[in-house]
Amino acid sequence: MKRCKRRTAGILACAVLTTVLSLFSAAAQTPFGEFRLDASGIDKPSREISVDIYQRDEAGKFQVSGASQYTCTFNRATGDASFFIQANTEGVWVSVDYLTDLNGDGTYELLDDPDAPVWDVMDSQGRLFRPKAGDAAPTLTPGQPCLLTPDTLLARSQQAVQERGAGGSHALDAAQGTAAGQEFPLCMLKLHHTDPATGEDEALVFYLQIYDSVLVPFDVSPADPYYDAVNYVLSKGYFSGVGNGLFSPEGQLARAHLAQVLWTMAGSPTGAASRFPDVPDSEWFYSPVSWCQQKELILGYASGDFGPMDFLSREQMVVILYRYAKTNGASLTASGDLSRFSDADKVSSWAQEEMRWAVSHNLLPNAGGGTLAPQELVTRGELASVIYACVQNLGLR
Repeated sequence: MKRCKRRTAGILACAVLTTVLSLFSAAAQTPFGEFRLDASGIDKPSREISVDIYQRDEAGKFQVSGASQYTCTFNRATGDASFFIQANTEGVWVSVDYLTDLNGDGTYELLDDPDAPVWDVMDSQGRLFRPKAGDAAPTLTPGQPCLLTPDTLLARSQQAVQERGAGGSHALDAAQGTAAGQEFPLCMLKLHHTDPATGEDEALVFYLQIYDSVLVPFDVSPADPYYDAVNYVLSKGYFSGVGNGLFSPEGQLARAHLAQVLWTMAGSPTGAASRFPDVPDSEWFYSPVSWCQQKELILGYASGDFGPMDFLSREQMVVILYRYAKTNGASLTASGDLSRFSDADKVSSWAQEEMRWAVSHNLLPNAGGGTLAPQELVTRGELASVIYACVQNLGLR
């Protein structure tokens, strides 16, 4: 078999059985090669993906020939990333495949055509190019690191998307006219080597995705109303994800979580020691709660406790943000008319002015639907939306 040919079945088996190496400190070592990733933003969530395998029919058009599901690790990085690849022995070469999702159905498309490659190889200068059928791929010099830049990877991946869409050189029948929706596919980078003792081909597989400045969570879609808000609060560091590449926008928020968000927005200042017996100095929320207590943003209960893990209602959130806006000199105009909302009578007496303030400045998500839902519990996506609205409408930081 020529070096540039490959069997799709072998790729999928390798993707399942090969350990995908995550590279956040020391390099991941293998007998024949290694891969390093450096970026200001990196994570490595593990995801199950579905792949449709396309091969050309007799007419030369790509058609689905098989499918697979498997779990792999995504090496996700921000656009300032650098990818370093090094061979540790002779004969190592690199290929890059592009797993697209042109029709947005959540299933990736992997094209396979050994007679007319639709994937790239990399040379020792970090350049990606389409090999000619039957040609041997360039091998890397052992011990010499090669730099693959995100600009190179982005340019080639975007070209792959265009080629596979309507009017491209090898368009997919199932995705005609839909390619414009995807900017960056899932890249499958492979280090190849033939074992000289057994003659068997072996490969290390790495899945790469590049983002602008924020690693967009898997559970936040551009179609969601809080998409821009989540990107903003993540980019500012006001929020963090919940792990494995997720944000949990529908997850409920506790009082301690809001204290931490406000404390972070304020620059993580030092506050007086907390007086709450249920806020020990060993807890992650001690400093945020101490500062919020000092600023009288979130008050304790009559019992003397703070209730750090008690969930927040929408009207409680509004009252606390009103106090935060006041300490930061933001507008406190409260001319909103609550009577136009069908559940205005559900707003507590102690939250009337603050709720009018929120309505006046269009801070509450979904309030345009005719309800305020003052007693409903706040979700992470909702708080992100309100914080983003405070920034846009009040200049609050």
